[in-house]
Amino acid sequence: MNEFNWLKTLAASLMLLTATGTVRAVPTIDGTASVADGYTLLSTQNTDTQFGNVTNPDPIRGFGSEIDQVFGKIEGGRLYVVMAGNMETNFNKLDVYIDSVAGGMNQIDGANLPLDVDGFCCGGSGSTNGAFQNSNGLKFDAGFAADYFLSFTHGFEKLRPDLPDQLEFYAASAHYADMTQGTAGAVVSAGMQLAQRGLPQVLRGSTADFNIDGRVNGEDFLIWQRNFGAMNANRTQGDASGNGMVGGEDLATWQAAYGFDASTTPIDQNYFAPLNDVDNSNSLLGPSLLGLSQGDLIDKNYALGANGGCNVDNSGAGCLTRELEFALPVDVANDPNNTWSHRNMENTIGLQMAFDNSNIAGVNGGPDYFNPTAGDPANVTSGIEFSIPLSQIGNPAALSDIRLSLFVNNGDHNYLANQFSGEGILLGNLGGNGSGGSGAFNDLRDIDLGLFAGNQFVTLTVPALAAAASAVPEPSSLALLAFAATAIIGSRRRKS
Repeated sequence: MNEFNWLKTLAASLMLLTATGTVRAVPTIDGTASVADGYTLLSTQNTDTQFGNVTNPDPIRGFGSEIDQVFGKIEGGRLYVVMAGNMETNFNKLDVYIDSVAGGMNQIDGANLPLDVDGFCCGGSGSTNGAFQNSNGLKFDAGFAADYFLSFTHGFEKLRPDLPDQLEFYAASAHYADMTQGTAGAVVSAGMQLAQRGLPQVLRGSTADFNIDGRVNGEDFLIWQRNFGAMNANRTQGDASGNGMVGGEDLATWQAAYGFDASTTPIDQNYFAPLNDVDNSNSLLGPSLLGLSQGDLIDKNYALGANGGCNVDNSGAGCLTRELEFALPVDVANDPNNTWSHRNMENTIGLQMAFDNSNIAGVNGGPDYFNPTAGDPANVTSGIEFSIPLSQIGNPAALSDIRLSLFVNNGDHNYLANQFSGEGILLGNLGGNGSGGSGAFNDLRDIDLGLFAGNQFVTLTVPALAAAASAVPEPSSLALLAFAATAIIGSRRRKS
């Protein structure tokens, strides 16, 4: 091919790439499968949840768990997934098993898999149990053999028993394990986030913020005034002290906090994440953590780095904000038994995630689990979003299939809900309705997903250029290159 023909081919190819949309958007990790993200719908399930139905649109707090839809996408050498639905803020788990390479396990064999996966769920880190041992015996559908594992959860954590209740803070966290190497497979406590939608911020508040709008002002005084003398009261009625009564001490708390604003409070002050009240988490968003982007995880490397500021002795001293201590390794000198709840988080797998728990649509809460839902799961697009490099799930070959089995599990990974990716099971919780789970063996050995109609997994095909996609220029750059190539062709023609 001569130079002129080569330039013509280049220009045409670049224009085709731009026009056909081969260059696709990289999803924003915010907990939502938006139209702009370009996700593919993989499943819509039909079974009403028996793990509680969320009716409060707060992006964090929710008293129920459900899976409505699953979306997926492969872009730039990464797998992107959205579980559209809800996860209760009680440390229930979204467990994700990935079948991405040859081999794998069709039935979980806890004796031949790594220990201590999500170790604090099941007796504490260093115990002989973990997610795999507690899920031992679970059998997947025919055609599904798990190679890798992810688990996502969120709730309200406590750092140290001797710290005040205000230091009970919100955290979403994630875990990973490689199942292809037997008991020697990698186990990763990947990290945490301290606010909703993957935002690199912390939540802040005041017990005197009675209407939970992120500010302490005259509106809160009026709430206290209207309820003065009330018994069996809560914070939304003017009880700032938490003693169940609205009295003079609550007014004193309001006076001391007057002028508070969550968005401008110092980053290491005004910790607040109450367990029993409904919060407007959007209003409780406090300062940003430097050096993090939306979707990034906080781990020990961040906490010990320049932005986190924690002392290298793992004591928690020096941390820019106290929550960062949660990501540190055990302080063997001062707390060898880890009563301070350090989690030794390290995101060695490049995982990103975001929780948006604001969904109030989708499947209903029963009690009719044996007929298709009367709800609207097809309208749900927010929930848990994550992204992981293909290199961390075995580098699946181009045009091969990645299968994912996502389901809601309890906090100990041994009591399955009735919420799965795929086609739905039209049944109550699998952990307690006669199908097994958490019985005499305290695991899942009696549950066989192959006994239920349809596949309880979804499938996504690796595109031909998945690994190279991250090197493709943006459409605007392609257009400029095409224009330049066309101009060169014109110049050549004029000279000839």
